[in-house]
Amino acid sequence: MTKLPTRSPTHEDVPIGRLSSMGLELEEIADDEVVAIDALAELAEDRGRPASHYLAAVSLATDLKVGPDAVTSVRVCVGTCQRYGALDMLDHLVTRWGKSGGFVIAPVSCLDQCDKAPACEIHGPHGKLVLAPTTAAGLDEALDSLTS
Repeated sequence: MTKLPTRSPTHEDVPIGRLSSMGLELEEIADDEVVAIDALAELAEDRGRPASHYLAAVSLATDLKVGPDAVTSVRVCVGTCQRYGALDMLDHLVTRWGKSGGFVIAPVSCLDQCDKAPACEIHGPHGKLVLAPTTAAGLDEALDSLTS
């Protein structure tokens, strides 16, 4: 049985074909299979697309990851969670990263928290913190306490 939230979806999924083509664009800017978050944000701005869509495409591209590496990693589900606001969380993280850095964004296809979507995990020296359902305020509070 699939674990789904009992509430109605709030967002539409990005079509898989669009994500696939965006993945090809990311491969062009990757350096040793690492896509720098600032280069990804610049590409998104140049193409007039949200950075979150490019980050969602990373989870489809098995060889790509987002960089630069950091001690703290924020894993964001871009599978079922897309329908419940995960892309908004990714856009929030890109904006926050641009202001302060200190973490890497790691989009994943599932965090097995579908019933509490959108879901994120913050990994670091503290261990793993699961935020489900995730809010921008909750992400900020957790990152402020963990990356200071």
